[in-house]
Amino acid sequence: MRTLLMAILFVVSACALPACKVAPYTKGDDAAASMTAATETVARLRAAAEATKASLDPLFAPDAKLKPGYKAFVESVDRYTAAIDSVKRSVVGVEEATLAYLETYSAVREDVANTDLRAAMLMRREAIERQLADMKVELSNLLASTDVLARELKDLRVFLEVNLNAQAVGPAAPVGEKLAVSIANIRSSADRVSLELKDLAASLATERTD
Repeated sequence: MRTLLMAILFVVSACALPACKVAPYTKGDDAAASMTAATETVARLRAAAEATKASLDPLFAPDAKLKPGYKAFVESVDRYTAAIDSVKRSVVGVEEATLAYLETYSAVREDVANTDLRAAMLMRREAIERQLADMKVELSNLLASTDVLARELKDLRVFLEVNLNAQAVGPAAPVGEKLAVSIANIRSSADRVSLELKDLAASLATERTD
């Protein structure tokens, strides 16, 4: 027991040394990692949106198996909804990690006396803040597009719940075709958000990944 306590005390005392101090740039790496993760969630959202129409189309085939087809459609819509929530959570993480880095960045800048270096640090901070703001604008556009599709899918789901009949599902087919427009908007918005996230990550990561 005494040996274990001595080992713990050694580790604690060792990490109190300057060498164990976490370097400020690691927060930039953390923020960049959160952006990479967020980019992956955006890609999954785009795929989930496209999958909703792919699951709906078979319901309008002449020989459609309506019960299993409807079940597959509902499951696809649920995955799409979950993907939206995942994107929202991941982007909140991106903003929090970026702001944490900028807070440390500003604190470190206060210790720099050279006016040229201070000016360069201020310009970089402002550039990162603009990139973060641009990303949030594109995210807002993406979420607006996802809301449009979500409303259309909700209407289709409600309609099909009470019209799951070979003769009754027909009127939903034109509405289903309109999904393509909403999905195209999501696709283009997702691509723009992904680009903003990648650019922001490149501005913060210690090492180049391309």
